[in-house]
Amino acid sequence: MPSNEERRAAAREKLARQNEQRAAEARKRKVIGISAGAVVVVVLVAAGCYLWLPQGPRGPLRVAAEHRFASTHTNCTFADQPNQVQQVAKAITQGTAQLAKLPADQKPAMELQIKQLTDAQPALQKMADFNKTVAKPNGTDVPNTGTVDGSFDTTAGTVDFTLDRSWAPCNVATVTQLINGKYYDGTQCFRETAADPKAGSKLSVLQCGDRSNSGLGGPSWTSPDEIPTQLKAAPNAQASMAGPTVIYPAGTIAIANTGQPNSGASQFFMVYADTELPASYATVGTVSPAGLKVLQAIAAKGIKPSPYKPAPAKGAAVTDGVPGETVTITKATLS
Repeated sequence: MPSNEERRAAAREKLARQNEQRAAEARKRKVIGISAGAVVVVVLVAAGCYLWLPQGPRGPLRVAAEHRFASTHTNCTFADQPNQVQQVAKAITQGTAQLAKLPADQKPAMELQIKQLTDAQPALQKMADFNKTVAKPNGTDVPNTGTVDGSFDTTAGTVDFTLDRSWAPCNVATVTQLINGKYYDGTQCFRETAADPKAGSKLSVLQCGDRSNSGLGGPSWTSPDEIPTQLKAAPNAQASMAGPTVIYPAGTIAIANTGQPNSGASQFFMVYADTELPASYATVGTVSPAGLKVLQAIAAKGIKPSPYKPAPAKGAAVTDGVPGETVTITKATLS
């Protein structure tokens, strides 16, 4: 039987062992804590590289995304339009000065031009005031893919359409901006043409989009030229300074221009029968089959001579003038 002294010695040894075990466990916990902290730091640093450093794994993904964005967007230069009211006033002054110098047989045509400009002045001034309410489109990162649906409600029926950004993104941006600004609401389609085989003309269009209804107006900016590349060459096509002759198929919507570079804007023409023109008019979309029937019904009502052009010869068909029945766009909307 152990003595009291032996029992006290055994108790001291047991306590020493317990203290040593507790100290070992404490050291182990400290090592684990330090290691875990180091792992967290390493993970955070790695994550930092992943998220921010171009050399990290995320770099190529971000570059690829930027390339995709760049391939589906473009930048457009929308140039400021010179003051149209002042331009017309200047043209009237110049035309009047030239009139006295012209041969007698050329004076009637010049007089009609001066009359057209003079008659248009009040409407052009009103249009200029309205233009202040429609801002120029933002030319940065303009989408060049996808379509936009909409409709022209006219006094002759509804013409539904689809705009295609891939054909002319800058011009589509102008058209959508004008529709959103109610630019076309209440405007007349001021010109109609019909193919004239005898004269070699293959132009069958209804032209609209001038808020002054004179054929002389437009918004406060112009759109850049966007040459159509998807159109087929016309039979026996001949190249000209304006470009090769192509077929604008029935149902096409294209932007009119003055013949000068980058001069298109709001005015557009809708093709109601296959038309041959130089490939210098940006195509922005197509009308629906039902919309094409509306255009063809308008054309079936004939064309009246323009009051600002010399009268056609007696018995001659009128192939370039104003619609036989007035056509007004009461409202233009996008879906």
